[in-house]
Amino acid sequence: MNVNLGYGDPVSSADFSDGSVWLRPQRPPRDRRLTRDQIVDAAVTVLDSDGHRGLSMRRIAADLGVTAGSLYWYVRTKDDLLELALDRVLGEVCAAPDEPDWRRALATLARHNRAMLLRHRWALSELTLRPNLGPNALALAERGLRLLARAGFADADLDAAMATVNDHVVGSAIAEIAWRDTLARMSEAGAGWDERAAGFVREITERHPLLARRMAATGEIDVERESERRFEFALECLLEGLAARHTAGHGTIGHDQR
Repeated sequence: MNVNLGYGDPVSSADFSDGSVWLRPQRPPRDRRLTRDQIVDAAVTVLDSDGHRGLSMRRIAADLGVTAGSLYWYVRTKDDLLELALDRVLGEVCAAPDEPDWRRALATLARHNRAMLLRHRWALSELTLRPNLGPNALALAERGLRLLARAGFADADLDAAMATVNDHVVGSAIAEIAWRDTLARMSEAGAGWDERAAGFVREITERHPLLARRMAATGEIDVERESERRFEFALECLLEGLAARHTAGHGTIGHDQR
């Protein structure tokens, strides 16, 4: 069984021969000083600061002031720990339960989802690796599906509509992070990079005038503000498209219909 939230196929190199951590009963606490929640919180902190390379049972144990062996009573493997950490941050995605308009409510859910992914960059790769069977993952999927069901989507179209929104969220987060990383590498390269890039843009102007103008303009762009603007632009287009598609197909869901 797999729950796919529209983030991609759950095929991975992760070891699930022992099954998902969510398919096994949680062991009761054995040490008053330690709980599984504490271990997961520590893992999220390490992942946020140092990424996957910084995560190890030994590192978590040191941060918690316990032995590495004591962790294995609560978490069998590093894959289990990553699965738990992913579900923990998915729980940060908030909905707008009192919003009657499905498009505004879905937009809020998408914005919070994107913000979570930008706070926890490591989660982007985990979304394509983990089965997404945790309680927060299931609740998040249910909220999105209910909003689209309220709009009138059903069956395979309901799945496709939800995947469309999630794909946009993930894609926009990947694009912003890649843009930031590229600019950081350019900055580390020093002034020589700016000069070479400017020369390159001048060379391609005749063959690709529109592209050259847009490339030249990127030096003046605030990445965070522009990434958000692009996200909102595409999100509005996407939601209008979903509403229009359903209206054209069924003739029942109008622009302001709930």
